[in-house]
Amino acid sequence: MKKNYLFIALLFVSTLMVSANITPNQMINIAGKQRMLSQKLAKVYLMKAYGANLPELNKELKIGKIIFENNIKTLSINAQKMFSDQVRSKINKEIVTWENFKIYLEKPVNEVFITKILELSNKLLTDTDEVVKSLQNESFMLSDFKISDEVLQTIDLSGKQRMLSQRLCVYFIAKKLFLKRKEYNETVENYLKSIFNELDETLVTLLSKEINNNKIDEAIGSTLIAFEKIREQRHQFLTGTASMNMVYDTTNELTNLYDGLTSIYAELDK
Repeated sequence: MKKNYLFIALLFVSTLMVSANITPNQMINIAGKQRMLSQKLAKVYLMKAYGANLPELNKELKIGKIIFENNIKTLSINAQKMFSDQVRSKINKEIVTWENFKIYLEKPVNEVFITKILELSNKLLTDTDEVVKSLQNESFMLSDFKISDEVLQTIDLSGKQRMLSQRLCVYFIAKKLFLKRKEYNETVENYLKSIFNELDETLVTLLSKEINNNKIDEAIGSTLIAFEKIREQRHQFLTGTASMNMVYDTTNELTNLYDGLTSIYAELDK
């Protein structure tokens, strides 16, 4: 019964977002969440492939699909009011890739479909990122809104960390799945190192932003504390020997913290 209430609440909130007039900042934030969801949904499939039987995985899958589809509706409807055909074409491209990706999310677990999920999640990530960038580029030309370049770039940077937090978990699981497959293992480990380093370096970048206020500094501090759980086990993480539960829980925590931080940035300049 509680799950039914949760889905009804999600649909209600999503319907409000679709029909509401939202700002370009909020559009960029929503578009950025799509990047994260492309990785979060891939993570769920890979977790199942690894043999995890956590009850929250099916919940994550259902909720993630609901949010992704309603975010697309929100972007499509509001893009018609404020943005050009070029932005709308980027959104339509995202929709086409999503329709293909969600079919594979329901496929049985095997090596062929694992690699297909990784391939399509990367394509969807590219498409969602193009939507974010096209929204950013056109937001400068909207005379009805006062938006600073610094705020737009910071919303994008902070929002990207939500995606990277989930991507970190995706490739940690892939590392475990392909540990004995040399042709995949080296590539996966390089991805892991790159994602880890970007998350680590971006925390310092965000902390030094001049637009930060006390609320933002506090949110970044909480994120630093969460990331330290992985930083302390960097070697185990990169070699695929860290605890799966620790990585799963910590990357979800990081995603939630970055989601809150990005929402605060999205409220600036309003």
